[in-house]
Amino acid sequence: MPLDHAADPSPEAERFLDAVEAVCAHYDVDAESTYAELSGPADKVHYLTAGEGPPLLLLHGLSTTGASWLPVFDALTDRFTVYAPDRPGRGLSTAVDYRETGFREFGVSYVVALLDALGVERTAVMGNSLGGFQTLALTLDHPERVTRQCLVGAPAGLSTDVPVFLRLLDLPVLGTWLFDYSKAETVAEARRTYRRMNLEDDSALPDCYFRPGIVGEGLPGQRESLRSLLETLGTFRGINSQFDLSAALPGVETPTRFVWGTEDYFWPPEVGQPVADRMSDADFVVLDGHGHTPWLEPGDDAISAATEFLTAE
Repeated sequence: MPLDHAADPSPEAERFLDAVEAVCAHYDVDAESTYAELSGPADKVHYLTAGEGPPLLLLHGLSTTGASWLPVFDALTDRFTVYAPDRPGRGLSTAVDYRETGFREFGVSYVVALLDALGVERTAVMGNSLGGFQTLALTLDHPERVTRQCLVGAPAGLSTDVPVFLRLLDLPVLGTWLFDYSKAETVAEARRTYRRMNLEDDSALPDCYFRPGIVGEGLPGQRESLRSLLETLGTFRGINSQFDLSAALPGVETPTRFVWGTEDYFWPPEVGQPVADRMSDADFVVLDGHGHTPWLEPGDDAISAATEFLTAE
């Protein structure tokens, strides 16, 4: 079904929704594109929603959008009402300057405001990478709002160490050049980036999957917001210590599953396993040969591990 373009008829938004629509068509997903009106810096949060059943919130990674979850909608929407928002500064959500808002508190507060706007008191949450950080922080700050949490791919927040490439992005001149140089403008370039950072095998992904990300980089405020977030998160020495949640997580009682690939670009399973072992109700699934976005690898190992956990009584 075509997505509703009426809420934002700008040419940039039209192109973005056309690209998302093509992904929906490929995966035979009947999703609705809509907005939540919030107060504060993120006054408009765009999200994709589909399905029936209890709520499930999907939180995407650093440089992606809610559309990154569309390949798994079919596996989830016959069991859940799925909500996949664009983080402020991504997709069609309001672009914010994270040097002004910060991210540790704001990354949780806008999610809580979104849940309130949706009328969702309690929800299961699945997050990837920076969305995994938000998932863990939401559970720490508002445990009454989260029924269970699934971290698919290494979540930020368990280590202050990061790959050298991300450290270099913090350098004043070189970092700016690398940030601009790394912008993917073609499907081939996007595939190379995914193979370097996100996936071991991109053969299961159609070309249309990459186009929302490519088109989205041209939306007003996108690049500036992403750059401000990178500056807020870390320094050349690694992620700012305020984003290290590992010491607080042993106190979490919410049922938790980590689904972690052995080839994760950002952090190996050895970073997460000790954290899971210290938590009272957590388990740890290791997927051999899977990267940082394991649900996008060929096969259904990652989404099977997630849905098995999310649907458990």
